[in-house]
Amino acid sequence: MKISPQSLFPSLVWSTLFDDHVDFNNRLLGAIRLLYKNDPRGVLNSNVRGWQSPNNLQHLPEFDEINLRILQVCQRIGESIHFKPNLVYQHQAWVNISPPGASNKIHYHANCHFSGVYYVSLKAPECGSIFFRDPRVASRMITYPINELSEFTAEEIQMRPEQGRMYVFPGWLEHGVEENRSDRDRISISFNVLASPR
Repeated sequence: MKISPQSLFPSLVWSTLFDDHVDFNNRLLGAIRLLYKNDPRGVLNSNVRGWQSPNNLQHLPEFDEINLRILQVCQRIGESIHFKPNLVYQHQAWVNISPPGASNKIHYHANCHFSGVYYVSLKAPECGSIFFRDPRVASRMITYPINELSEFTAEEIQMRPEQGRMYVFPGWLEHGVEENRSDRDRISISFNVLASPR
């Protein structure tokens, strides 16, 4: 007897690694250091013991290249899941600097189609992974009698950070970031993207 699973309503996370990330990230680090120097207080959102810039990188010319890449990646993802043609992709982006001991509380991003993170500098694997919470957890009526977790039974799934890697996911997908247990800052750029008719 053959039993075939069929995935219904999957929660997708897309990933890409930029080939030129070493030089690209070095340029980003220079712009990020200047941004931090000019606003050392930053803003408080989901970051715990870390620094976050205002959500305005999309307006800063020194971040034009990462802004373009964010929009290109999200447009390709939109096309792959059959978004309507000729949509305008707009975004907000911000820098996260997470020193040792910093983390991000579980949260989600409302009113956007995609959210994501791009890793600029870190010390893996101790720097802490991004993790995603199963959106079905609240409606589960019984626990599974399992020996080993799978993507179907896990309540949270981690994705390892890597310099030059970008993760993109639906804005409604709850996520957080583990504590940075390394001896270096974890530096990333996060973003929200909305696709709208022209």
